[in-house]
Parts: sequence; structure tokens; C-alpha cells
Amino acid sequence: MDQVVLISGHLGAGKSGLARILESEFDYLRFSSSEFLRQEATRRGRALDRKSLQELGDILDRETDDAWLYRAVCKMAQSQRNSLLRIVVDSVRTRKQLEHFRQDHALPCVHVHLYGQTVALRKRFHERQDRDAAPDYVEADLIKSEKDIEGFKGDADLRVNTTKNDNRDTIARVAASLGLFSAPDVRCVDVLVGGQYGSEGKGHVVAYLAKEYDVLVRVGGPNAGHTVLGPRGQYTYHHLPSGSMDVNAKLLLGPGMTMFVPDLLKEIADCGVQPDRLFIDPHAMIIEQADKEAEARVKSAIASTASGSGAAAARRINDRGLTTVRLAKDVPELAPYVGEKEPYRGSTMRQLEIAYRKRQSVLLEGTQGSGLSIFHGSYPHVTSRDTNVAGCLAEAGISPNRVRRVLMVVRPTPIRVGDPDGDQNATSGRLKHQTSFREIADEVELDAEEMEKNEKTSTTRRNRRVGWFEWEQFRQACALNAPTDIVLAFADYLHGKNRDARRFEQLSAKTINFVEELERVAQAPVSLINTRFPRGPDAEGDIRTIIDRRNWTARVS
Repeated sequence: MDQVVLISGHLGAGKSGLARILESEFDYLRFSSSEFLRQEATRRGRALDRKSLQELGDILDRETDDAWLYRAVCKMAQSQRNSLLRIVVDSVRTRKQLEHFRQDHALPCVHVHLYGQTVALRKRFHERQDRDAAPDYVEADLIKSEKDIEGFKGDADLRVNTTKNDNRDTIARVAASLGLFSAPDVRCVDVLVGGQYGSEGKGHVVAYLAKEYDVLVRVGGPNAGHTVLGPRGQYTYHHLPSGSMDVNAKLLLGPGMTMFVPDLLKEIADCGVQPDRLFIDPHAMIIEQADKEAEARVKSAIASTASGSGAAAARRINDRGLTTVRLAKDVPELAPYVGEKEPYRGSTMRQLEIAYRKRQSVLLEGTQGSGLSIFHGSYPHVTSRDTNVAGCLAEAGISPNRVRRVLMVVRPTPIRVGDPDGDQNATSGRLKHQTSFREIADEVELDAEEMEKNEKTSTTRRNRRVGWFEWEQFRQACALNAPTDIVLAFADYLHGKNRDARRFEQLSAKTINFVEELERVAQAPVSLINTRFPRGPDAEGDIRTIIDRRNWTARVS
């Protein structure tokens, strides 16, 4: 057994609340003295009211010399056969009961004594009762002896005054003393971001890596579509982490997300994701139909996806305190994933705390690309959020100190969505060395029609504009994100023969030279190389597309 937490204290001090949180959030097995007495009363044919149960407790104390609680807890522990078992006992009411635990030197006990001002404890007790039927506080309190109280004070490993605390305050103090929170130097989060203007192939890479992670986190909004080829075929994710349907990892949608409920629910159904895997933060912002309509003007000016993400994000700021704002916690259809009251099951921060404590591996999937950042991109041809590592971490609620690796995905031919229709002066943004897919296809020996057919945006199915690699922009993205690893996607756009490569040395000489120069400029290794994106009949054959050059694994040791 790893630990037994013994809780003592007067009625109303918060014993049961503390025990329940240790059970629900920290995987303790809870032993309830009152529940044990109810079962024993039923076995003996006695009444189950409070006074009768108190009398039964006194009888058991006399029959066993106060050892019944200790014996019952030991019996529970033996039935579990788990050396890492943690038990919380709610509660110890006499000094002699406590002594039986203390005399077993092989039992790793921690005694937590809760106390508070009598007026406050009495008030809490009566707030929880039917005032007409409630017994007097003194009569109901199980601790009658001042000698017992003094004994608890002297023995306790931890004493907590709960007069001005609620259960959440108490657990923060007690869990810290029990060493249950993860240390701030536990680094188990890897972040993957785009290094250019989006559509770098992030989703495909996330789906490849996803099987190695315990937790997948998504930020952003449905304006970013991540197309993935997996065992079940091709699918474009807009809300869920890429590869969700092909892995068993826990899925977290962070508080900074914007989501359109009908499409989200369809995506959940398409992927067969059950509520036990998916956790949606209560503070994620809901996109309304009016947000989509509001972005029509931007769509015509800068070729926005008009998904409503930007308008919803702006409304979240401008309409604070108004009923026009709906968060995920306000949507009944999302309750299975969010929860219905505080502390919400979907809280990303709470779920991440569990992951840190268990030393689980976490992958944070970024959105769009560094060059589209509202702060660091070429304004106004930008998206509605910061798309770099710092912005993605902020949206998810992850401290930079948790980050282990930063993977930045680039392609040899950066793209932007096609220019807006009908206005020759409007543009979706500058490409420094603009070219055409036909020119690229001719140079790298690929089929031009196939390339043009495949190069449409995942969300709006618009044609894309394309350019040759921008080394200056790449270096700026490296400065903003400080990647530990570079991921090169679309290696076949350097030479068509790369589509058949399964090992690094099978890549063309030009590609190997390009990889070496990426590493010099980034001062980081190119750890993963995507050789192609199979589509159509090709997607039914060999779908191996990643050359893995990593010297690390995502699993946390």
C-alpha cells in the first residue's frame, strides 16, 4: 500500500468533501465510516437514522476496543491486491481509533485534521440540512470528547483551518502537502505548429505521431482543416485533434477554441468518439450563424474562410457580460463532454494536471501557420489569433515550462488560398516568389493536372496560390517558435521520385541538400519527412509516407 490518509475534524469542517475529491481526482479509494455503519446496521437489523448509526458506532467501539475502523480499512486494502493503492478514510472520530493505525508501523499513514471556528462549522452543517428535521449541531457531531480533539491536534501530520475555505481551497492545500501535484519541471508536452501560411501538412504528421501520446490537445477553430489519411481512409478534421478516430488517446479541446456546434457534433459522430475520451473546456467559444454572416465582408477582402471564428473571437471580447455570448458550458448538447457544473469534467487545465501528475505524454496541435499570426504575420492578410507556439500554449492553458519539444512543419512550396473573386485589387496575401503548380510539376517531374486537382483548401475547397521556398520567412518562423525539430512535408514537390522513398538515403540529392540547409538555418534537425499525400486509388495501397529520423520517442520515461 502506498498511502492511507486519515481525516479527522468536527462536523462541517469539510472532511467528506476532501475525501470525495481525493477519490474523484487523485485516484484514492475512499473508505466511508458512515457507509460502513449503514451496511453494518442493515446486517444487524438496526435503524439507519443518524442517532441510531451513532449508537452503533459506540457499540462497535466497545466491542472491538475501537479497532473496528482499522480492521475494516485493512480488509479493504487486502481485497485490492495493489501495492500502489492509496486509501482515504472519512473519518476517524476517536483518539483510540487513530492509535490502532499508528501502532501498525508498516502502514504508511498521513493524518489530516480539519478544524475551524464553531460558528462557521455550525452554519455549514445547517445549510446542508432540512432545518425542520435537522438535529442540533452538538448532538450530530461525532467527536464528543475534548480529549480526542486535543489528541488529534497533537498527532496530525497536517492541520488545516477551513473556516474561510471551501472544498476546492482545502484540496489545493492538502494535495500540495501530500505531494500530489506535479512539479513545475515535469516536461511532457510536445507542440506541433505550421511554419508558413498554413496547409503545411500538420494534420497528417499529427496523425502519424498520435499513437505515441496519451493526450491530444487541439486549439484554433474550424477555419483550419487538417486532412489526414489513416487506416479508415481520408478524413478532414476541423475541431477534433487529427487522427482522433484511429487512436485511443484522451482528446482535449482547449478554452481558446472557437467551435460551430452542428459541425462539431457531426465530427464527433463521424469519428465514433465517446464522452469518456473527449473533454471540451467549458470556456470554449461558440460560433453562431451570425458570425459566419459577419465575415462575408472579410471573405471578399482577404479570402477569409468565413467560418465565423474571427467574428466569434471579437464578440467574445466586445460582448462581455451580454447574453449574446455562448460558451461550451451553455450548450446542452455538449454537456456529456463539458459537464454540467463546476468543477467541469471538461476543464482542460484540470485534465492537463492529471496528465502531468501521471507523467503522460501530451501533443498540442497548432493551427494554420506562423506567417498567418495576427501579431506577427503580414497584416491584414492574417488570421484571428496568434498561430505560433506562444499563442497555441496560451489557448490551451499550458505553461511554457511544460514544453519538451517544438515541431515546426514546412513545405518546399508555401501556399496561400486563392485571391478573392471579383476584385483584382484584393489579395489573400503576398507570396515572395510566386509561381504555379504547373511550373512546379514540370520541374519535379509530377503530373500537373493531378497536382492542381489535389491542391485545394481543406475548408473552403478554393484553389491555392503557390510560391517557391521563402528562406527569410522560414528564419523568422524559427525565431518565433525556436523549434527543436523541423518536419519537411511534400518532399515530392522537390522531386517526384521522393514519392517512392522509404528511407532518407533514397531521397533525391537535391532533397538531401535542401534538408541540410533547413537544418543549418533552423539550427535544428529535420526529424520527420513526409514524402507524399496519397489520394484516390493510391490511398488504398501502401500509405507509408513518413521517413522518421527522430532520435527520441514521445513516450515519457
